[in-house]
Amino acid sequence: MIKNIIPFYISSEKLIVKSEDCYQFDSDGKRYIDFESGVWCTNIGHSNKYITNLIASQAEQSIHHGYKFRNEFAEMLSKELQRIIGIENGASVFLSSGSEAVNLAIVISQHIINRKKILKIDNTYLSAYGFGQISTDNEYITNVRYNDIESIKKINFKEIACLVLETGGASIDIVQFPEYSFVKELVDIAKLNGCIIIAEEVTTGMGRTGKWFGFQHYDIIPDIIVIGKAIGNGYPVSAVTISNKINREFCKNPFRYAQSHQNDPLGCAIGLEVIKYIEKNNLIDRSNTTGKYFKEQLESLKNKYKKHIKSVRARGLMFAMEFTPTINIECISNKLFEKGIIIGYKHESLRFLPPLTIKQSDIDVLIKSLDELLSNKNRT
Repeated sequence: MIKNIIPFYISSEKLIVKSEDCYQFDSDGKRYIDFESGVWCTNIGHSNKYITNLIASQAEQSIHHGYKFRNEFAEMLSKELQRIIGIENGASVFLSSGSEAVNLAIVISQHIINRKKILKIDNTYLSAYGFGQISTDNEYITNVRYNDIESIKKINFKEIACLVLETGGASIDIVQFPEYSFVKELVDIAKLNGCIIIAEEVTTGMGRTGKWFGFQHYDIIPDIIVIGKAIGNGYPVSAVTISNKINREFCKNPFRYAQSHQNDPLGCAIGLEVIKYIEKNNLIDRSNTTGKYFKEQLESLKNKYKKHIKSVRARGLMFAMEFTPTINIECISNKLFEKGIIIGYKHESLRFLPPLTIKQSDIDVLIKSLDELLSNKNRT
């Protein structure tokens, strides 16, 4: 097979021809249950008919308008995001990717506070490029050790422009939820020293953790909230939403930032429909109830294979199952794919972030398949 795509990551030889709700279908007609929601994007299901109908309708009106116009969808989406975040009189800008939005949030922080350094928890992810670029020469980033309150005391907060807080990322140390006391201490000290708090909700947002946003598990109100992935349900749109305080400071000393698809009406109309669908179908409640069932089933496997499964980490419909080195998790992942089940894996952990519409029967298929594979002792 001739390949015309730069191989930045390894994919299978299967060709996708259709996606629907929690399922994807290859060119051979085989169905796969997607426990990754694409790349953690399709919280309301692949090719959701309400979204595809809206895309068709809005595409006939306006997809993109440039810099000379405003549009009502961007204005309304900003208000809706402020509502579900829990802030008033803030403002938003809409971009194309989570990485881009994180970088812009950092630039806004550096501009307002006139400092350069970025603080993050060491096992969390910033972005695919810019300030988050994977490099030992990235002099802007300061890391605090995960759940280590003592390490907070070693940080010179007077150098820090912003704390970028990710409360359950799926990328680095797969699906780790920091302790409440650790986050509160970190945020309180950062605020005391004038640092801007950025909630990085690209993965944890839009109902994934059983609340609208991951930071809402910690009783904190960030200054800036970054949203991506699920707000477009597969369509590339992201958001940077700022508090009233940050908005006032920015307006005193603004700077120009412009990119081709900023505040496009199509992406913003999709974001509005995603919020509406989540609320109409009670998907945040469902994230909790289905998540509880899913966790119970994973815990039952842990109890059955306690010599090989170290832990189950769960919040809403965001899970990881960590194994001992006796289990070859890459082999497990590959065999599940052969069975028509898509999951993620990294280090010693398997990852499950299904659409919020996932059915208990699909969870049962995964659990049964995992049980069979573990009983066959897929070990290193």
